[in-house]
Amino acid sequence: MKTILLVGATGNLGELIARALLDKGVKLRLLVRSGSRAKLALDVAAVAEIVEDEVGACDGVDAVVSAIQGGPETIIDAQLRWLRAARAAGVRRFIPSSFSFNFFGLADGENFNSDWRREFARRADEERGAVEVVHVLNGCFLDTGVLFGFLGAINLDQNEAYLWGDGNHKMQFTTYADTAAYTAEVALTDAPLPREFCVAGASLTFHELVSETEAGLERPITVKTLGTLADLDAEIARRLQAEPSNVFAWLPLMYWRGMLNGKGQFESLMNTQYPAIHPVGVREYLKNMAAVNA
Repeated sequence: MKTILLVGATGNLGELIARALLDKGVKLRLLVRSGSRAKLALDVAAVAEIVEDEVGACDGVDAVVSAIQGGPETIIDAQLRWLRAARAAGVRRFIPSSFSFNFFGLADGENFNSDWRREFARRADEERGAVEVVHVLNGCFLDTGVLFGFLGAINLDQNEAYLWGDGNHKMQFTTYADTAAYTAEVALTDAPLPREFCVAGASLTFHELVSETEAGLERPITVKTLGTLADLDAEIARRLQAEPSNVFAWLPLMYWRGMLNGKGQFESLMNTQYPAIHPVGVREYLKNMAAVNA
């Protein structure tokens, strides 16, 4: 039985990763902050080993999985600290909280969250030692809170989709649950894996995304073209200057830009590495959502 250390099990993705790992029969160890134990799902907490002290947390661990969120002090500093602890403890694999589109294709300043993850990756390459660092990349989360929420790309209440540019680049979408399933497999795989492990439930252009959304909802979506990609750059700059402390004013557009301009797309997918996982696409996700809400 392998032992996996998971950091960030109190979040939406973290809890799903915990469940996916438990389904694989691992010994699950959870590193939680003091005072956060009550946020753990009760059934997960009942079967996992819970530690609050980072010292010794990596001892006897086969892989470390991070599903945390936060600023550079968390994404860079804390994850490097855990990576160093994993290296000292002889851990074989470290999966950082990279879950996103291909942020390696972006330039500095195009997306602040991506900048932090790319800086962690650079530092991790220098400090990992014998630890294999694998970035699980899933594109955009195909869930109501992200693709149909935070991102602001499609408004299901108004039946509208918002386009900048021509919308002809492929974009990747994966549910939280499928991302968790792939992450659990990556954590447990004995064979060496590539630095970037890219998976997706769907690879679609903007126009294909709208068509799949219409098919899943069984109603039309109105496309509103808001300008060119250069116009999008200008709009992000305007919002950033006007409301620098309001990340929700400009950060979603930074992600949408990285998808629409093709910089965040994957060159190839590794879904076939784990054929037992059948990831959900946009149409199926929306049909399932409608059935649940019926």
